[in-house]
Amino acid sequence: MPQEFRFRLQAVQRVRQLEFEHRQRIVGERLRKIGGEQAIIAALSQDLTSMNDETKRLLSGGSVDVGSVSRYRLRVGYIREQIASSEMQILELERELAAERAAMVKASVAVKAIDKLRERRHAAYLVQVKRRETVEQDETALQMHRWVHDRSGASSQ
Repeated sequence: MPQEFRFRLQAVQRVRQLEFEHRQRIVGERLRKIGGEQAIIAALSQDLTSMNDETKRLLSGGSVDVGSVSRYRLRVGYIREQIASSEMQILELERELAAERAAMVKASVAVKAIDKLRERRHAAYLVQVKRRETVEQDETALQMHRWVHDRSGASSQ
């Protein structure tokens, strides 16, 4: 019975696979953070819209409260700062995401290369086993032929 196929670079293959999975997790984390920042921007934009609507409603009454307008301006300025900060954070995260995606693609290529090497070596191993089995079968058939030939030669004498 032939020996079972053993890929000697199994440890390398596992390390490359773990590296790829690590890169996938990092990319997922970056995407999650970008989504979080986008949700913050959406919530702040909704805040601005509701504040504008409320201010329009208050001003439609005819009288203007200077303190309310001042607080409104401060609040709008703060919200716009927060939106700008989130947008800057998204830009930074997108730069990091691009770098991490490139690293993930590189890790994926490394995994695929070792997988392809494993497949090729396994195929070569199977060819070698088949060749060995054929030689053994040929040898067995030759021995059987000799034995039959020797027995038939001995009985005719």
